[in-house]
Amino acid sequence: MKKGNNINRRRLMVDWQILCQRIGERLAGTQSELRAATYIEKSFKGAGLQDVRMENFPCTSLQWAKTKVETQHGRRWSAVPSRSLVGAPATPGGMVVEGEMQWLEMPENAVRLKRGSLSGRIAVIFGPLPTVQSHHRALVAAAPAAVIHVDDRLPFSWPKSDGVYPLWVRRYGMPTTVTVPYTAAWAWRRMGVHRARVQVQVEQVTGISQNVIGVLPGRDPRLSEVIMMAHHDTQSGNPGADDNASGVVCILELARLLSGRSHRRTLRFISFGTEEQLSVGSAAYVERHRAEMKKTGLVINFDSVASHLGHFELSCIGSEMLARYATNALALRGLDLGLRTEVTPFLDNFPFNRAGVPSWAFFRSNFPGGRWQHHSPHDTLENVSVDKVIQLLTAVAPVVKRLAEQALWPFSRGISAAQRITAQQLGRELYGF
Repeated sequence: MKKGNNINRRRLMVDWQILCQRIGERLAGTQSELRAATYIEKSFKGAGLQDVRMENFPCTSLQWAKTKVETQHGRRWSAVPSRSLVGAPATPGGMVVEGEMQWLEMPENAVRLKRGSLSGRIAVIFGPLPTVQSHHRALVAAAPAAVIHVDDRLPFSWPKSDGVYPLWVRRYGMPTTVTVPYTAAWAWRRMGVHRARVQVQVEQVTGISQNVIGVLPGRDPRLSEVIMMAHHDTQSGNPGADDNASGVVCILELARLLSGRSHRRTLRFISFGTEEQLSVGSAAYVERHRAEMKKTGLVINFDSVASHLGHFELSCIGSEMLARYATNALALRGLDLGLRTEVTPFLDNFPFNRAGVPSWAFFRSNFPGGRWQHHSPHDTLENVSVDKVIQLLTAVAPVVKRLAEQALWPFSRGISAAQRITAQQLGRELYGF
């Protein structure tokens, strides 16, 4: 495809259709994820980027999974839709486990988890799965026969797909865990259901995932560079049109828009694999390129940015001046957005933050806590807006061009002491940095 100075609607849709329709679901470590990486590599080269390459790294790769969840009401057993979490084990021997249901409203009921207290029972967690290491270890020690997770952010009739923290699985173990629809759990509680059966059969192997990298070298190698990033993998059961083909089409279009001229600073473009297992690809990149982090001035992440109806949000990790510069510069170009400044470990910019690199991360929410189609079969092309991506890129592209030409930026490099402490703590607890 030819490079151009204007955002090309047709080009955006071609990228989206290839990722979501021709390739589809892009699970980490599978051939479909590799096909997506290969397409991105080819597109980077076509845009005129230099030193285009893939960097491989190991990951947990879900080959297939089969789940069954049934509950007893009177003498009758009824099945509900369910999904296994990537990284969680099967039931012993892939057989059915049955037990009394123990409801846990998390995180407040975590104090009730004692060693062996859930032995022979099916734990039903309403709310988040443990995000604190001590809660996870307490859940494992409580030894449930299985865990059924009900995500309180998504009150819908379908189960979401998700993964678990790889470090915690390796260090502390993980019970068999499945997700079920919010509406199913509501019905169970209303009817007084108290007994469940769970069966999980799953094949997970150590696979190979890829980060795809391309560079526009700057005229002054002494200056710090800007990295634009997204991730190309998905959760199971959906083509990830918003999460995160939308981010990939953004960085592909930015590569085409920005490659037509020489810039003072180097611009780097990266599409990460295995983000959906807690940014495994991004963490692998930062570990491999640790010495280069001192030369990285800013990373700009695009993740789930295309909802028809919603709110543009910017997560800014860095100085107050950096946040103010971003919001003012983007507002001048017609993009008003909500600002967040708290460190979060659930985005690909986090491993860079842990290394002291500031970041902008763009997101578009449409539901309290995120997006209603999150990790579901509804994350399709009909539920994304090319107009919203064009609106975002129309504002972001000239800001990046200006940053790429400035020898001195009107904000300090690095992140605050408080952000650094939080990033180090989260990095140790969730990533093992």
